[in-house]
Amino acid sequence: MTRVALVAAALLAALTAAAADAPPVGGPVAAEPAASGGRLVETAWHPAGPAQAIVAGTAYPGLGQLVAGSEWKAAAVGAAQAYLLGRLLLEHRWTERAQQRYDETQSAADYEDYSEHYDRRQTLVWWVLGVGLLSVADAYVDAHLIGFDDPPPPAGARGDGGPGDDALRVGFAVRF
Repeated sequence: MTRVALVAAALLAALTAAAADAPPVGGPVAAEPAASGGRLVETAWHPAGPAQAIVAGTAYPGLGQLVAGSEWKAAAVGAAQAYLLGRLLLEHRWTERAQQRYDETQSAADYEDYSEHYDRRQTLVWWVLGVGLLSVADAYVDAHLIGFDDPPPPAGARGDGGPGDDALRVGFAVRF
Protein backbone atom coordinates (compact mmCIF):
# COMPACT_ATOMS: atom_id res chain seq x y z
CA MET A 1 0.00 0.00 0.00
CA THR A 2 1.36 3.42 -0.86
CA ARG A 3 1.94 6.25 1.57
CA VAL A 4 -0.91 8.24 0.04
CA ALA A 5 -3.36 5.39 0.56
CA LEU A 6 -2.15 4.86 4.13
CA VAL A 7 -2.52 8.55 4.97
CA ALA A 8 -6.00 8.68 3.40
CA ALA A 9 -7.08 5.54 5.30
CA ALA A 10 -5.75 6.95 8.59
CA LEU A 11 -7.54 10.27 8.01
CA LEU A 12 -10.78 8.44 7.23
CA ALA A 13 -10.44 6.30 10.36
CA ALA A 14 -9.87 9.41 12.49
CA LEU A 15 -12.88 11.18 10.97
CA THR A 16 -15.09 8.13 11.43
CA ALA A 17 -14.02 7.70 15.06
CA ALA A 18 -14.57 11.39 15.80
CA ALA A 19 -17.96 11.39 14.11
CA ALA A 20 -19.11 8.28 15.95
CA ASP A 21 -18.98 10.23 19.23
CA ALA A 22 -20.60 13.38 17.84
CA PRO A 23 -24.25 13.65 16.80
CA PRO A 24 -24.92 13.77 13.05
CA VAL A 25 -25.06 17.15 11.35
CA GLY A 26 -28.24 18.99 12.29
CA GLY A 27 -28.24 17.78 15.87
CA PRO A 28 -30.92 18.42 18.45
CA VAL A 29 -32.80 21.64 17.90
CA ALA A 30 -32.64 23.89 20.95
CA ALA A 31 -35.19 26.51 21.90
CA GLU A 32 -34.13 30.12 22.35
CA PRO A 33 -33.06 30.92 25.93
CA ALA A 34 -35.56 33.80 26.19
CA ALA A 35 -38.46 31.58 25.11
CA SER A 36 -37.70 28.96 27.74
CA GLY A 37 -37.07 31.14 30.77
CA GLY A 38 -33.35 31.71 30.15
CA ARG A 39 -32.28 28.09 29.66
CA LEU A 40 -31.79 25.94 26.58
CA VAL A 41 -34.39 23.23 26.12
CA GLU A 42 -33.62 20.25 23.91
CA THR A 43 -36.46 19.50 21.51
CA ALA A 44 -37.00 17.17 18.57
CA TRP A 45 -34.13 15.76 16.51
CA HIS A 46 -33.50 17.61 13.24
CA PRO A 47 -31.45 15.39 10.89
CA ALA A 48 -29.33 16.65 8.03
CA GLY A 49 -31.11 17.05 4.73
CA PRO A 50 -30.32 15.47 1.36
CA ALA A 51 -28.63 18.64 0.09
CA GLN A 52 -26.21 18.60 3.04
CA ALA A 53 -25.46 14.92 2.37
CA ILE A 54 -24.67 15.67 -1.28
CA VAL A 55 -22.35 18.56 -0.41
CA ALA A 56 -20.61 16.56 2.32
CA GLY A 57 -20.22 13.48 0.10
CA THR A 58 -18.77 15.59 -2.68
CA ALA A 59 -16.35 17.37 -0.34
CA TYR A 60 -14.88 14.18 1.17
CA PRO A 61 -15.49 10.51 0.31
CA GLY A 62 -17.80 8.89 2.86
CA LEU A 63 -18.74 12.13 4.61
CA GLY A 64 -22.19 12.13 2.99
CA GLN A 65 -22.94 8.72 4.52
CA LEU A 66 -21.65 9.96 7.86
CA VAL A 67 -23.99 12.97 7.69
CA ALA A 68 -26.89 10.67 6.85
CA GLY A 69 -26.09 8.46 9.87
CA SER A 70 -24.58 5.38 8.15
CA GLU A 71 -21.20 5.02 9.85
CA TRP A 72 -20.34 1.60 8.43
CA LYS A 73 -21.14 2.77 4.90
CA ALA A 74 -18.99 5.87 5.47
CA ALA A 75 -16.05 3.68 6.44
CA ALA A 76 -16.55 1.38 3.43
CA VAL A 77 -16.95 4.22 0.93
CA GLY A 78 -14.02 6.14 2.39
CA ALA A 79 -11.77 3.08 2.32
CA ALA A 80 -12.76 2.25 -1.27
CA GLN A 81 -12.17 5.81 -2.44
CA ALA A 82 -8.85 6.03 -0.54
CA TYR A 83 -7.69 2.79 -2.15
CA LEU A 84 -8.76 3.87 -5.64
CA LEU A 85 -7.22 7.33 -5.30
CA GLY A 86 -3.98 5.85 -3.98
CA ARG A 87 -3.84 3.39 -6.88
CA LEU A 88 -4.61 6.21 -9.33
CA LEU A 89 -1.77 8.37 -8.02
CA LEU A 90 0.63 5.43 -8.09
CA GLU A 91 -0.41 4.48 -11.63
CA HIS A 92 -0.03 8.11 -12.73
CA ARG A 93 3.55 8.12 -11.41
CA TRP A 94 4.31 4.84 -13.21
CA THR A 95 2.78 6.21 -16.43
CA GLU A 96 4.96 9.33 -16.27
CA ARG A 97 8.11 7.27 -15.67
CA ALA A 98 7.27 4.88 -18.50
CA GLN A 99 6.71 7.83 -20.85
CA GLN A 100 10.09 9.31 -19.88
CA ARG A 101 11.79 5.96 -20.55
CA TYR A 102 10.07 5.72 -23.94
CA ASP A 103 11.02 9.30 -24.84
CA GLU A 104 14.67 8.47 -24.07
CA THR A 105 14.88 5.04 -25.75
CA GLN A 106 12.08 5.00 -28.38
CA SER A 107 11.92 1.21 -27.93
CA ALA A 108 8.78 -0.84 -28.56
CA ALA A 109 9.01 -2.49 -25.13
CA ASP A 110 9.03 0.88 -23.37
CA TYR A 111 6.10 2.06 -25.47
CA GLU A 112 4.17 -1.10 -24.56
CA ASP A 113 4.91 -0.48 -20.86
CA TYR A 114 3.76 3.15 -21.18
CA SER A 115 0.60 2.12 -23.01
CA GLU A 116 -0.26 -0.47 -20.36
CA HIS A 117 0.14 2.02 -17.49
CA TYR A 118 -1.78 4.69 -19.40
CA ASP A 119 -4.73 2.32 -19.92
CA ARG A 120 -4.75 1.33 -16.25
CA ARG A 121 -4.67 4.98 -15.21
CA GLN A 122 -7.61 5.82 -17.45
CA THR A 123 -9.59 2.87 -16.09
CA LEU A 124 -8.88 4.00 -12.51
CA VAL A 125 -10.09 7.51 -13.33
CA TRP A 126 -13.44 6.06 -14.39
CA TRP A 127 -13.60 3.86 -11.28
CA VAL A 128 -12.91 6.85 -9.01
CA LEU A 129 -15.62 8.89 -10.73
CA GLY A 130 -18.12 6.00 -10.70
CA VAL A 131 -17.61 5.13 -7.04
CA GLY A 132 -17.76 8.83 -6.14
CA LEU A 133 -21.06 9.34 -7.97
CA LEU A 134 -22.54 6.18 -6.45
CA SER A 135 -21.50 7.24 -2.95
CA VAL A 136 -23.07 10.69 -3.38
CA ALA A 137 -26.28 9.10 -4.72
CA ASP A 138 -26.30 6.65 -1.79
CA ALA A 139 -25.84 9.51 0.70
CA TYR A 140 -28.73 11.37 -0.95
CA VAL A 141 -31.03 8.34 -0.65
CA ASP A 142 -29.92 7.64 2.93
CA ALA A 143 -30.65 11.25 3.89
CA HIS A 144 -34.14 10.94 2.42
CA LEU A 145 -34.76 7.73 4.35
CA ILE A 146 -33.84 9.16 7.76
CA GLY A 147 -36.74 8.36 10.06
CA PHE A 148 -38.43 6.00 7.57
CA ASP A 149 -38.53 3.12 10.07
CA ASP A 150 -39.71 5.32 12.95
CA PRO A 151 -43.06 4.31 14.45
CA PRO A 152 -46.07 6.37 13.37
CA PRO A 153 -47.22 9.20 15.66
CA PRO A 154 -49.86 8.35 18.26
CA ALA A 155 -53.53 8.73 17.33
CA GLY A 156 -54.75 12.28 17.65
CA ALA A 157 -51.35 13.82 16.95
CA ARG A 158 -51.24 16.65 14.45
CA GLY A 159 -51.02 15.52 10.84
CA ASP A 160 -52.79 12.16 11.13
CA GLY A 161 -56.32 13.42 10.43
CA GLY A 162 -57.43 13.16 14.04
CA PRO A 163 -58.90 15.86 16.27
CA GLY A 164 -56.96 19.10 16.17
CA ASP A 165 -55.66 18.48 12.67
CA ASP A 166 -56.55 21.55 10.65
CA ALA A 167 -54.29 20.78 7.66
CA LEU A 168 -55.89 20.75 4.22
CA ARG A 169 -55.29 17.51 2.37
CA VAL A 170 -55.95 16.64 -1.24
CA GLY A 171 -55.70 13.16 -2.67
CA PHE A 172 -55.84 11.60 -6.12
CA ALA A 173 -56.12 7.90 -6.96
CA VAL A 174 -56.18 6.03 -10.26
CA ARG A 175 -57.23 2.40 -10.50
CA PHE A 176 -56.27 0.12 -13.34
